[in-house]
Amino acid sequence: MYSSRWWYGDGMKEDHVLRRARCFVLETLYELENSEHDLEAVCERRLCEAADSDVELTTPGTSGFARGLLRGVWNSRIDSDARIQKAAPKHPVESIAAIDRSVLRLAIWELLADNSAPVGAVVNEAVELARSYGSDSSPSFVNGVLRTIGAEISEQRNKVK
Repeated sequence: MYSSRWWYGDGMKEDHVLRRARCFVLETLYELENSEHDLEAVCERRLCEAADSDVELTTPGTSGFARGLLRGVWNSRIDSDARIQKAAPKHPVESIAAIDRSVLRLAIWELLADNSAPVGAVVNEAVELARSYGSDSSPSFVNGVLRTIGAEISEQRNKVK
């Protein structure tokens, strides 16, 4: 059975609260990547800032989802970077744009943390985030890397069944 967090088709609706939570996480990851700030302090500050403009994002369920996602992605970035490097050997991870690297890490963590998340849905969501936040080439780059990693993860999932 698929997780209730996933909308089927070509990614989630733009105004869906979980899409906004992923945007929040992506923006927070970008700040963390480009500063020496503490993860928890940045998360709390950004949630307080969001309270005025997006009350739904700050509800316990959604903010809990965002916090868990943020911590998971941040704490697994070494493993995610190794997967990215294996899937895109011509692109050293440190040379990939910070926003693209964050989109990739976010999707990889979701694929690994939620075995019921459909690979295609995770990839589509990541491509939409790359389209919104990255450069013109970001969506195709993210798609290519995640399709490679997603195939590997799907194969691992099928072995477990």
